[in-house]
Formats: sequence, structure tokens, C-alpha cells
Amino acid sequence: MSGPPVPELASELAPWVAALVAVDDLVDDPDGPVVVACSGGADSLALLALARAIGLDVVAVYVDHGLRASSARDGDVVADAARRLGARALVRAVDVVPGGNLEARARDLRYAALDAARRDVGARVVLVGHTLDDQAETVVLNVVRGSGLDGIAGMAPVRGAIRRPLLRLRRADTVEICRRCGLAPVADAMNDDPAFRRVQVRRSVLPQLETLTGTDLAPVLARQADIARDDLRLLDGLASAARGALGDPPDAAALAALDVALARRVVRAWLGAPPPSQAVVDAVLAVAAGRARAVEIGRGRRVERSGGRLHLVAAPAARPPTPVVLPVPGVARVEHVEFDARVHAAAPTIWPHPDDGCVLDAELAGARLVVRPVEPGDRLRPLGGRGTRRVVDVLREGAVAASRRSHHLVVTAPDSDAVPDGAVLWVVGYRIDHRVRVTERTRSFLSITLGACA
Repeated sequence: MSGPPVPELASELAPWVAALVAVDDLVDDPDGPVVVACSGGADSLALLALARAIGLDVVAVYVDHGLRASSARDGDVVADAARRLGARALVRAVDVVPGGNLEARARDLRYAALDAARRDVGARVVLVGHTLDDQAETVVLNVVRGSGLDGIAGMAPVRGAIRRPLLRLRRADTVEICRRCGLAPVADAMNDDPAFRRVQVRRSVLPQLETLTGTDLAPVLARQADIARDDLRLLDGLASAARGALGDPPDAAALAALDVALARRVVRAWLGAPPPSQAVVDAVLAVAAGRARAVEIGRGRRVERSGGRLHLVAAPAARPPTPVVLPVPGVARVEHVEFDARVHAAAPTIWPHPDDGCVLDAELAGARLVVRPVEPGDRLRPLGGRGTRRVVDVLREGAVAASRRSHHLVVTAPDSDAVPDGAVLWVVGYRIDHRVRVTERTRSFLSITLGACA
């Protein structure tokens, strides 16, 4: 059974088509397909229908996290909806290892899979189904984190290749769109699980505030986000210029001399995601002004003032951590850091930033890995180098203070024949050993990614 033709959809869904954002250029100048992230829920199915209603060539991509018994059936729902609406459908599977930060890790893998699908099909953008209600919840969550204007600004309609066309639509709208199109959305139990803070905001916090104020707060919060984003455009330009003038690492005295509003903006940009709280930002400015020598900023990070400049470094433990075996595949936790090792038959579509992970030749690395602090005799051959060097020298050149070098972690392969000089594969966050790099001869790929854990 085929779905209604695009003109019929456009007529039936006209009130909601008029409310779409960030799609005019896609309609006016189509350049290949677009990817629609489609979980099978009402929001994403409605987005799929609206994208077809405005005539876009759509590839619906279902990312299977393998976290629910119904995941394969949900993929079938997406495929059937895509067929009825005249769209193509793809399923991409990701491997989410159980453990801490499950929701965040699943989200990161989902966006990576969507971006890979976008490139595979030759699409310019990925459309995701965040609604006005999602925006309101995001604003509340960011406000209670103390994340400043960035948090109040919520989710932008356009960020890189990601577009959010439904930010003016309510969840009730997406349910009605599905009803009119004869689509039966799937239900995700995680959307009702009070273990997740967003669900608590949705089910408890916002309803109580609305009862107290007698107001539907979602449009108010979404409008506040729009205003905040307008302000941010101006501030971002000023902060970018100021940050460039401070140098890298930033000049502490020059940062402290900035107007406090601009200085806070610069600190937020420097610390990166997730948006730091106001308390963290002010503590960093106290270090810049010389009122403190260093501050722990969470997630195992520390800001120190040294040589008149600010340095963002890993916070040392009270004593060096105990070595931990890292199974392949598997997860190991050392202090506040989670190491996730996986072997893949193909090269990654997105290579990790050195701060977040590395990719090595799995066969050369060997089957037994250990994460441990640096030892005095450790050596490695830096990528592209001809000879070996002491790991402590590599850390010194990376501006790691001497007091923290004995705490710095390395990933080792005690049984590897490829790296006999101390068996260091990776100085975490800095260098891999040249001898275990990926080459054209690599047949299997070892990825080691980092994550924060409690």
C-alpha cells in the first residue's frame, strides 16, 4: 500500500508545514537527498511526513542502539512509514556498552551514525525531530545546571549539518500529524522513565510551574531561547575576537582585565561542552586574577595558572591510580575516566579527537591491554618520529606539570612485539606510538574512547 502523493500531504498538513523552520533553502535549492533521523516515535514520523509534504527527497535513518527488545520491530515501523510516504529507509546499528552515562553515550553514537549515513547517501543535512516542548525542557535543564546564556538559548534550529525543523511545533501536533497520515508511532519506555532528569522535568517540574503560574510555559521558554540566541550572536563575535587576542593557552592577566560579561563568555568557549556552571566560570576567573592558584572544574579536569597563562589539565588523584586491565572488547574504569576498547573490521567514519580517544592497528596492539600511570622508564616512538622518546618528556612538552606526570595515564600492551620499549601504545590525550598506527596494511582497527564516569 502506497501513501498519499506529496500534493495531498501538503494540503493535509498545511498548518504545520507553515510552521517549519530551517528548511526554506532546502526547498528552494534542493541539492540531493536529506536524512531524517527516525526512531519510530511520533515526533520523528511527523517530521518524515512533513519533509515529504514539502517535496524533499528523504532517506529515513533508524539508528538501532540495541537497548530495547523491540528495536528491530521499531525499525520495521520506520521502514513501513518511509515506504508509504515515498521515502527510502536505512537502518544503522550502534553498539552501546552498558554502564555510566548511558544516555549521553547513546546520543553521541546516534549522531555519529546519522552523520555517517548523511555522507553515505550524499545528503547535505540531517533533520531531527526536536519540538517546542523539547526546547522548553532543555532550557529548564540548562538553567538548573547554571549554564548561563548558552543554556537559556537551548537548541539552535541549525547547528552544522543538523537541522531542527519542528521547534515551533508541539508534541500534540506531531501526534495529530501521525493520525492524519495513518501512521502508528512506537512508544519508547525511556521517555517515561523517571530515572532520567528530562522525564522528571516533563512529568513533574513543568506541570507544577504551570499550575503555579497559570501559564503554558513551553512557548514562553522557547521564546526566551530565541531571544537569548539573538544576544549570543553578538556576544559570540566579541568573545571570539577577545579569545584570539588572549593566545593559546590564554593570558591570565589579560583575561582578568576583560569586562566580566565578556570574560565569562571567553571562559565558557574555552572550556567547551558541556556548558560549565556559573560557579565554575567564576572560579576560573579567580584563578586568572591570581586569587587562587588552581581550581577543580569537574569531569576530572583542573584549571591552573602557570607562567602567566591558564592551563586546562587532568586533575591529579591523591596518589597515582592502580593499573587496570582493559579487555578487548570491553570497558575499564580508572578513577574518573572510562576507557572503552572496541575492534572494528573497517576504519571509523569519524576519527576521534586526541582528547577523546585513539585508533590503532588491532593486530599490532595485541590482545592484552593495561591502563596505568606513567612509569619512569616508559618510552614510545611518537607518531611520525624516527626514534623513541621518554614519555615524561612528551608530557613536559605538552605542558603537563611535573607534579602531575606520575598520575598521567598510558595504555600499554605488555605482550606486544610491536612496541617493546615499555609497551606504551598511547599517552592518553597526547600521542600514540608510531609502530601501532593505522596504515594501508591494517586489517582490523582498535578504537579506544574516553568517557567520564562517576
